[in-house]
Parts: sequence; C-alpha cells; structure tokens
Amino acid sequence: MTKKRLLLVGILFLLIGAALVLMVQKRFLHPASQYEKPIVCVSTFTLYEVSTAIAGNTLEIYPIVPLGSDAHMFSPSPSQVAQISASAFFIYNGAGFETWSESLKSTLPEKVQVIDMSTHVTLLKERGVYDPHYWLDIDNMIKMTQALEGEFSKSFSQNAKLYHTNAAAYINKLQKLKFDYARGLEECKNRTLISNHDAFGYLTHANVLENVSIIGLSSDEQPSANVIKQIIIRIKEHGIKTIFFEEMINDNVAQTIARETGANAQSLQPLENISENELKSHQTYESIMRTNLAKLTQAMECR
Repeated sequence: MTKKRLLLVGILFLLIGAALVLMVQKRFLHPASQYEKPIVCVSTFTLYEVSTAIAGNTLEIYPIVPLGSDAHMFSPSPSQVAQISASAFFIYNGAGFETWSESLKSTLPEKVQVIDMSTHVTLLKERGVYDPHYWLDIDNMIKMTQALEGEFSKSFSQNAKLYHTNAAAYINKLQKLKFDYARGLEECKNRTLISNHDAFGYLTHANVLENVSIIGLSSDEQPSANVIKQIIIRIKEHGIKTIFFEEMINDNVAQTIARETGANAQSLQPLENISENELKSHQTYESIMRTNLAKLTQAMECR
C-alpha cells in the first residue's frame, strides 16, 4: 500500500472516530425532542451504555444526568422532565440512588414505560440500607443487559433478533472482564480498599476484598473525627500504601489522610457518571473498569 493510500485510510478512520464522538456528545447535550427514533431516557452512564449496546442505532438513548456532575446531588430541570414524559422508556437505577425519581415517575404519562433497574439485580445492604452502586458487580451488569434486552424486544419486536445478538456480544465482553478481575485480584498482599466515598462495596464484595470508606453511601456526608482517626491507624498498622478517592466529589479528607500517613492518593472511578474528557477519549464501562483493575492490582500488590 502506498504512503498516499495509507494517509487516506488514516484520515478516513479519524473522520469515522470523530463522527462517533459527535453522535454520543449530541445525545448527552441536545434535547431529546429533536430525535425521530423512539426515545429512551436513562438516568446515568451505565444505563446509557447498556441501552446503547443493545439498541444499536434503532433507538435514541438520552442520558439525564449531565456529564461530570455528582449524580447523587442532581435533580432534573423542567425541560428534562418534559423530555422524560415524551419518551418510550424511563430507566433509572433505583435503590435510593436518584432521590428525584420516585416522585417523578408517578407524574409520567401511562405511555412511558418506567423501569427501576434495581429490581432486576442483586442488591447488598450497607449499614441497614441498600447500596445503589450495584453496577460495580459485573454480574449485575450482565443482569441489567438481560433485563433491557427483554424489555426492548417486547416493545420493539421487529428488532428482537438484533437486540439478542447485541446483548450476547456485550455480555461476552462482561464475562471476560469478570474473569480478568478474578484472576488479577486473586493473590494480593493487601486486600483492603480504602476510599473517600462508600461507592465500591459491590466491587469489593464480588472480589473478596475489604471495603473501608471515609463517608457513607451519600456523597454529601461529613466524616467524623473518630472515623478519620481509625482509618489513619489502620493504614499505618497494616502498611496500606494507597487511599482511593472519587474525583467527582470532594477529596480533601482523603488527601489529608494520605499526607498524614504517607500513603498515595489515587483516583478510582465508581462509574456513577463520566466526565466530558472521558467521553471524548472514548471511555466505556469496560475500559474504565480495566483502568480501575490496574490501579487496584498495583495498590494491593497483587501477583
């Protein structure tokens, strides 16, 4: 192949990549009312990814929570409520994650099919309440995929074969990811994950790790002095070298503990949402989870 032809092929791939990014950005940034295909409104990124993986280009998947925002603290605007009301589906995480969803769903027209995804997965309880971060257990992502394949196939039966094929391909990726997590975290010198926010309970439970957090399930909690003291003692006594923090919430306390103990402060993505930079760099659930895995295996000295 000549240099000129190689250059043309390279330019073509760049143009295709740019077009895909623009398509995803449009779905995040433009009103759902502009779309001609049936609209599916989803609350957060993981629901967006699963829905898109199944539907392909047959449906317009519209994420409600803006890029880079704290999904715990979000509430929809009147225009977003109108967009949800005009959709074929409204899909949300449930289990208390979206505090605004319970009051909203009772106001939606009957034509809108409402799916509380937490009813299709296996939930864990933390301190007496359900932990809503269930997508960090890869088995739950598989259950989410199976549930949405069934729902979409019932409503748009002409595409059922495509949805089944797409779901099977996506589940195959998830199963490979689950295997790599089990293998990567099988033998580790340290098995304690310390983070600034209790968002990683499903990840630790699925991989037989200990989960220790500075604050609880809600990102607006304030840690007590005693909790901070106990975490500092644990880090020093057990020689823990890394404390993880979630970038989209305040990490001041995690950074302070890191300085106090000499530990390294490292970001870990709980996939409650993604940033605009992550979107532009084509990040997916799988790629982000693999980045998390690499950070965990290094921090926990796995072999």
